[in-house]
Amino acid sequence: MKAPRTDGGFTLIELIVALAVMAMLFSVIIPPVMEYREKTFERERAANQQAIDDAIRQCYALEGRYPPVRGDTGLDYLQEHYRIIVKPNLYEYSYAIIDGNPVLTVELRERG
Repeated sequence: MKAPRTDGGFTLIELIVALAVMAMLFSVIIPPVMEYREKTFERERAANQQAIDDAIRQCYALEGRYPPVRGDTGLDYLQEHYRIIVKPNLYEYSYAIIDGNPVLTVELRERG
């Protein structure tokens, strides 16, 4: 009597078990990754904000005035003359002079 021929494929139970194991792994891995991502965006926001604040203070110290507001965000003068690099991320930065004082606004962009 010959042994039954097997195709070497997986059974339905084996596939279900494999999917269940993968689902458990993803449920454990994804929350820390998302938390790390949010912390990274927050660190970038703080670094961008500090760079802009430093450039405003440096302009005032060197030129005796606050930087003029130029461009859509008001940051063009600072980027041209003080070489600040604002990395694009989840936040929008805008600079204005209100009542003779510099005001930097940082807003969270809408996630599309």
